[in-house]
Amino acid sequence: MEKTQKNKLETASIGKLMLELCTQTTFSIMLFNIYTITDTLFVSKGVGSVASGAIGIFSPVLVLIGGISSTLGAGGGSIISRKLGEKDQTNAKAIVGCIMWIWLLCSLAITITGIVFLKPLLYLLGCTAEIYPYAVQYGRIILLSTVISTGFSGIMRAEGDILFSTLQWSFPVIINIALNPLFIFAFDMGITGTALATLVAQLFSAGTSAYYFFIRRSTPCRIGLRDIRWNWKISREILYIGVPALLSSFGGSFIGIAWNHVLNQVGGTLAISTFAIISRIQGFLATPFTGVMQGIQPILGFEWGRQEIKRVKRTVFYAGRFNLIYGVFIAVCCYFGAERILTVFTSNAEIISMGKGALKIICISFAASGTIPIVQAYFQAIGNGKKMLLLSLCSIFIIRLPLLFISRETMNLAVMWWTYVFGDVLTAGWSVYEYLKFQKGARIHGELNEK
Repeated sequence: MEKTQKNKLETASIGKLMLELCTQTTFSIMLFNIYTITDTLFVSKGVGSVASGAIGIFSPVLVLIGGISSTLGAGGGSIISRKLGEKDQTNAKAIVGCIMWIWLLCSLAITITGIVFLKPLLYLLGCTAEIYPYAVQYGRIILLSTVISTGFSGIMRAEGDILFSTLQWSFPVIINIALNPLFIFAFDMGITGTALATLVAQLFSAGTSAYYFFIRRSTPCRIGLRDIRWNWKISREILYIGVPALLSSFGGSFIGIAWNHVLNQVGGTLAISTFAIISRIQGFLATPFTGVMQGIQPILGFEWGRQEIKRVKRTVFYAGRFNLIYGVFIAVCCYFGAERILTVFTSNAEIISMGKGALKIICISFAASGTIPIVQAYFQAIGNGKKMLLLSLCSIFIIRLPLLFISRETMNLAVMWWTYVFGDVLTAGWSVYEYLKFQKGARIHGELNEK
């Protein structure tokens, strides 16, 4: 199986590989988005809105846990793909072992600290006296299950095993969605049932992950317990690539907070609510962009590792072409169907009235914004964390924030919606410029081995 998987990455056409990898990653992300909605919905309907507030209160802890997992997956996955492309399986296995060591250390630290200081932690997160009992029930179980809260599906995807990665990601989500109503409505377990449903799903994920990495003979980077150990050089390289990816994600949240503050000054609560719904629409429609980003990373890393630069370029070209076509398509759909789309998410006439004009402007950014994740995937896959960090910081502090504060001076919402579009277009243009400049510089210095 190991040989078959490698041959598939080496010899299959880029188009075929991308179709398989990108569709499966997109499906996984969409399934997870459905889970996040239903999780809160079941608690709200079965336990009450106060209990659902406990999930919201505890969400920063889940973001922290997910951030550590994403950092290790992004950084380690990039190195593993390149090592497998170089046919350096020994070091690839050492990277997997080091990732697990770091994860065990971080997750145990979160569990112990969270359990010991649970009460002050909850009040620090803004918990009220009414929400507190629910937050304790929910938080205690979630903290105890931290160590098994990731199945390392990103590492599986980096090894080229996209089907197992998809199953590893999807099955726990399906289990959670199925057990939530059973525990809440049938067994009357309240918010504890939601936490236990998550725990059972994570136990399944941990079991399949243990089978994949320790037992399954065809796993490209099969390891033993002795391989789980600290390595300073590997850890530094993982963080060098993974931390910029994490900061890029946090940067998006930071920009969202800044937008909410400015919108409150310009248009008040109505403008914030309208922007929140449009952001949700954007997030859902942009799922294929993220799916393409995750799907092409193993291809880019593997091909870069064996210096098949033509296949690297072809992957970037195909991804860019798809995202452009898809982006233009959904931009047109949003422009002509703005009002109908908004009615799916809200029945508030004021929000629909304001949102209709806003969405018709903001949807234009879809045509350009698909470029950004492709360039990020490229630099992440080849291990250039510094370039990823530069793109992220420039996007936030040189492009988006200055445009936001300039538009605030006009006190005009239409100008602000256009500012949002210009921010995406300029960021996309900057990303393409950095990609082309890197290509040119690499050729000049002989770093690209054209076949």
